[in-house]
Amino acid sequence: MGVDIHLTAKHIWLKIIGLEILLMFFYMVNGAFVSITNPTHPVLQFIGLIPLAIGIFLYLLFKKKWEVYFFKRFFPLTKQYIPLVLVLLIIVVGNKGLDISSFTNLFFMFLMQMFIVAFIEETFFRGFMLKLFLTKGKAMAVLLTSFLFGITHSIQLFGGQSIEDTILQIIYAFIVGLVLSLLIVTNHSILSTIAFHGFNNFFNFMGKTESHNFFAYLIIGILVCYSFYLWNQMTKHVDNRMDQLFVG
Repeated sequence: MGVDIHLTAKHIWLKIIGLEILLMFFYMVNGAFVSITNPTHPVLQFIGLIPLAIGIFLYLLFKKKWEVYFFKRFFPLTKQYIPLVLVLLIIVVGNKGLDISSFTNLFFMFLMQMFIVAFIEETFFRGFMLKLFLTKGKAMAVLLTSFLFGITHSIQLFGGQSIEDTILQIIYAFIVGLVLSLLIVTNHSILSTIAFHGFNNFFNFMGKTESHNFFAYLIIGILVCYSFYLWNQMTKHVDNRMDQLFVG
């Protein structure tokens, strides 16, 4: 899935639509399996996504596309990650800690969320799609991938989730997508976004109780402020590169 800078808008959108269809297909198949069998083991709850994760991994491995899609080997733990750590702490507090009644479930849920769900979604949205949209500029790439990330979460409505909770989840996903995309375009590794995404899902799935919407609004507020900061960092980076070009 190499990215040609000469791709037309039509070709870019065709690839994006293809990626969305592929992603939605696997999630719908997995959702159907879960609805029919109602499994309790974490692996079985996401087993339908494992083939897709393996396929992505093999593609990146054999095509040697890791760095093309922002998989940098190391990423420094800087103060820029403090807001994300704060968000994770709020999730844990809002859920009144973790359900530790089964350490086996905790372990396997962590594996599934980090190495299957987060790996798939981050590679699709902050890897494949972001790379395609970057041909149209960083700002447009960030906004479009975040919009698609948010809209994709509307699928929860078909699973019986209320309209209010679905709208809140779409907004939450859009803001999270905005922050994570901004991290990528400001030269952070996709490994950092996978880590946050995985922990975010893990803490929500394994919480003792379902948190009040207040905590979701609080997190959205923090992430909105953080996104403004990162957006400013992105524009500064672009301005500095332009200055260097003119000076050169």
